[in-house]
Formats: sequence, structure tokens, C-alpha cells
Amino acid sequence: MENTVLTNVSGTGTRGFETEGKEGAIAGVCKRCGTDLKLGAEFCHVCGRWVYGSNFVRIMRLTKVIATETGLEAAVLVCLIVAVLFSIISIFAGIRMTPTTLGEWQVIQLWRIEWLLGAIVVLLFGLLLKKKG
Repeated sequence: MENTVLTNVSGTGTRGFETEGKEGAIAGVCKRCGTDLKLGAEFCHVCGRWVYGSNFVRIMRLTKVIATETGLEAAVLVCLIVAVLFSIISIFAGIRMTPTTLGEWQVIQLWRIEWLLGAIVVLLFGLLLKKKG
């Protein structure tokens, strides 16, 4: 027998039973436009609003999941991501430019060194923020 779920079928507050595996089953009501949402929908099919909150809330939930799975605090995780981003930028700093003189080549190398130093500083900052344990 299929599992049944008690859901809000209409926006008027009346409740009914819908089948969980049934296509087109109602999961709730959009908070922005009041449209009935289909079961499993992440976005409202009428106005496009994300069903479970704002993008900031979504990013924070993802950060918390990653932090709990890796065992790192959010600040340390952010520092690690920024350090990786700085390292990638330092690798690709000279791709868009073709140096024609020695001076231009030296400037590109200085940019790479600056990005790598920034990555090292952020990484060390993240390591200092990490709790012992």
C-alpha cells in the first residue's frame, strides 16, 4: 500500500489526503503568490520563488552541511575557500595577457606572487581560527 501524507490541498485551510507517489500531489502553498505547490517542488512554478526561503538561507544551510561533514567551523571553511580561489587566480593571472617585454612579464609575476601571498595569509588565518580538538 502506498504511503499517504496529510497535505494542504487548497489554499483555504481545508485539509485532504494525497498519495505520496502520485504525480501532481500538492505539497503546500507558495508564500508569495498563493499557488498550490506540487510535491517535491523546490520552486513555485508560477512566480519562481524558492519554496524553502531565500538564497541566503539556502547558502547558510549548505555551509552548515559542509561544515558538519568536514568537521570545520564556518569561518575556517570560508578562509579555505578564499585561499583556494586566490590560488586559482594566481595560476591564471597571465592567461589573458601576453607579455611582450620583460617588464610586462615581471608585472604578471608580481601579480601572481601577490595572489599567492594572499592565499597563504587567508589560509594561515583560517588555521588560527580552527579550534583545537
